[in-house]
Amino acid sequence: GLSFEQISTGIEEYKQKTGLLFMLESLNNFAANGRVSPAVAKIAGVLGIRIVGKASDVGTLQQMHKCRGEKKALATILEEMEKHGFTGGKVRIAHGLNENGAKEMLNVIRTAYPNIEATIVPFTGLCSFYAERGSVMVGFEG
Repeated sequence: GLSFEQISTGIEEYKQKTGLLFMLESLNNFAANGRVSPAVAKIAGVLGIRIVGKASDVGTLQQMHKCRGEKKALATILEEMEKHGFTGGKVRIAHGLNENGAKEMLNVIRTAYPNIEATIVPFTGLCSFYAERGSVMVGFEG
C-alpha cells in the first residue's frame, strides 16, 4: 500500500546499510577487458594473488587489495566488512565453484560474529562469467 516514492526512499535507505565485497581468484577477465596485462594476470595466478574489492557507489568494481592466498583474502574481506559498518547483520555468500572458500569465509565471519544469519549459494548469470571460477562474493547488512 505504499506509494512509488515511499518504496524508492525505503530502497535507498536500505541500500546505504548494505555492502558487497568480492575475492577474485583469477585476473583473466581483467586481462581480457584491458584492465591488466595478460602477463600480470598470469604472474598473479602463479603467485596465488587474490584481488579483494567492492562494488563502488556508482556500480563499478573497485579493486582494493592484493592478497597472497585465499586465507589472507578472506580475512581481508572481514576487515573491510567491519570498516563498512558490519556488526553482525545478515550475510549472503556466493561462490564460483568454490564452495570450500565460501564455507571458509563463513567460518571467518562466524568466529567474530557467531550469531549471524548467513546463506551460501553458487553464482548464477553474470556473476559466474565475470567473477570466474574460484571467486567469492559477500553481501552484508551493516
